[in-house]
Amino acid sequence: MFVIGITGGTGTGKTTALEVVRELGGAVIDCDEVYHHLLETDKEMLGAIEEAFPGTVEGGVLQRKKLGQIVFGDPEKLLKLNGITHGYVKKAVDKRLAEARREGKTLAAVDAIALIEGGLGALCQATVAVTAPEEARVARLMAREGITEEYARARIRAQKSEDWFRQHCTVTLVNDGGREEFAEKCRRCFRALPGEVQTMSIETMEKLESAVRSYSRAFPVEFVRAKMSRMYAADGRAYLDFFDGAGALNYGHNNDYIKEKILAYLEADGITHALDMFTGAKADFFEALDEKILRPRNLSYRIMSCGPTGTNAVEAALKLARKVTGRTGVFALTGAFHGMTLGALSVTAGVDHRQGAHVPLPFTNFVPHPNAVSFDTIDYYEWLLTDNYSGVEKPAAFIIETTQAEGGIQVAPTAWLKRLRALCDKHGVLLIVDDIQVGCGRTGSFFSFERAGIVPDLVVLSKSISGYGLPMSLLLIKPELDKFYPAEHNGTFRGNQLAFVGAKAALEYREQADLDAQVHRKEKIVSDYIEKELLPMDERLKHRGIGLIHGVDFEEIGDVSGAVARECFRRGLVIERSGRNDCVLKLMPALTITEEELAEGLEIIRESMKTILGGNRP
Repeated sequence: MFVIGITGGTGTGKTTALEVVRELGGAVIDCDEVYHHLLETDKEMLGAIEEAFPGTVEGGVLQRKKLGQIVFGDPEKLLKLNGITHGYVKKAVDKRLAEARREGKTLAAVDAIALIEGGLGALCQATVAVTAPEEARVARLMAREGITEEYARARIRAQKSEDWFRQHCTVTLVNDGGREEFAEKCRRCFRALPGEVQTMSIETMEKLESAVRSYSRAFPVEFVRAKMSRMYAADGRAYLDFFDGAGALNYGHNNDYIKEKILAYLEADGITHALDMFTGAKADFFEALDEKILRPRNLSYRIMSCGPTGTNAVEAALKLARKVTGRTGVFALTGAFHGMTLGALSVTAGVDHRQGAHVPLPFTNFVPHPNAVSFDTIDYYEWLLTDNYSGVEKPAAFIIETTQAEGGIQVAPTAWLKRLRALCDKHGVLLIVDDIQVGCGRTGSFFSFERAGIVPDLVVLSKSISGYGLPMSLLLIKPELDKFYPAEHNGTFRGNQLAFVGAKAALEYREQADLDAQVHRKEKIVSDYIEKELLPMDERLKHRGIGLIHGVDFEEIGDVSGAVARECFRRGLVIERSGRNDCVLKLMPALTITEEELAEGLEIIRESMKTILGGNRP
């Protein structure tokens, strides 16, 4: 079922909108009417109002003006009243929606006041915005609620309905013309909407899909739509996204700016598959990356388009490092994750991942992450490279994540990164930085290594580099190391044209939105909240993070992180775990998340932790 929201409706404008929707076959559910009907007929709701505000219900009849005089102008009392009534309104609307479904209706009109205040935003596919003069709205509020003109104007100014609809709706229709013009707008809108949502059978999927599936086990619902930081299930429920497509959606789901560029390219019949041929889409992106990212940072890299996924670019980096140096070995860090193909898996530390190869994974020496031990790891690496009795040969490369995401949000110290770069230079070892998950602005700058002022020899990018969640991976190569011969590392899909379009748009968007500044501001919100609200729940909890990737470590408490994550999902938050035994709750929202959504998600985590760790927690 697709729901059309009517917002800001007063007088003939709203009436016209509802009539048009009916004529086009839509079931109309006017939440304003539902609300006022309940105020007249629902004895249970009236009883709850009378209990909260004595004297406002006399003889089973609500004394509206008396109630208005009590609650309006007092935010706490108004919130208390809303808390009572919204549950009843939502229940009644849900019942009417169910009836519409049984009748086979594919469209419904729902007044947006209840969408906003009753949490029904998940149902809204398109918005019919009805413009009404402020004077008319003020007069209506004063007459209906018995409030002052000043307070009526204050309420109207506080609604901010446009901001809300930009987050939750895909189409906006403004009723600012005659009836026929508006009707034609609606017809075009309705034709553009998909058909009836066909909900899948989870049992069927479990029967047909390989047992290798994983995220569907953690989040066992059918997702049908997503917008920025919200995902919507087939049953209409909205979920806040702190998972971010495992880092592939830094700019949010269906970012309007990026989507517009991709759709325009498709409308123009732009080429969609070209292997590594010259195309305008690729040239535009390469030039934008050079102009907006590389040159301002005094970086000079050749750009290699690899296969669709990050692991393929890791494979290319390892192959090139071995070719250039003539050596086979690689140093990787404990806790590392670099991908699931054999080469990338050989430099991935987790035993469960490695066992999945079912063959030996040679040519890698794992050395301790600086956060894992108490001694000077750089001195230790130096000893391995120089002592004739260490038993370790000089490697071709040292591959690192400056912040290990799957490793449990382990942030390498800045001074350590500088010393590692110097060590690699001293011994002629190439430094590979895997920025697949923590690049593209995740740590507060486009590249995660910028904070250390170092220049890696090879940089691996994927996930959010496409800007839109489209498959894409790149290897950035210092020019003097670009020694591949033609097609030495290739693949049919090494050059996703739509991803190039999205990637260029993403670079433009991050500049316009001043995304780095946003990340630094939101980083403080997350860090302060975790330190003040979450960690005091148990002295054994730990917090690590940078930018907009943070982890709450439950390892010392025991096997509870899974229960916390499941409780978060039950409350409407999609969130992942990482680290040893998945003991770290991993907070990784889109960089574009609003501060209000950030606060909402953090509160869900707090309440979930209170539930799992014990009701007596602060």
